[in-house]
Amino acid sequence: MIRINPRTMDIEMVKRDTGPIAVRPKIKGTDEYLLTDGATLYFTLRKLQDSSIILRKETSYFEDGIGVISLETEDTENLEEGTYIYDLVMIREDGTRDTLIPEGRDSLYFVIKRGVKQGQ
Repeated sequence: MIRINPRTMDIEMVKRDTGPIAVRPKIKGTDEYLLTDGATLYFTLRKLQDSSIILRKETSYFEDGIGVISLETEDTENLEEGTYIYDLVMIREDGTRDTLIPEGRDSLYFVIKRGVKQGQ
């Protein structure tokens, strides 16, 4: 299970669980959505200490302006419990790059919690 704080976009997830990260960003001050055909949405998870990349996923499929990054068991099974940082970047068809982050935030946090071992 993935829990996303709708205000801060911080994420909590139990190690080895699965789930979607769904985003539907709007152009500020309009009802127009950013995720359209020809764009690609990138999810990058990094270590908090040195920002080294430990997971990168992407999607170019959007429905009604919603992009979904699916996290699978193998994406988190080797991660240590703790806090990481992540970013969501959209690159439009024309090459324009947008980092998706709520106003007033510098970083987005991704917390991995310990899960129950199989058989318990």
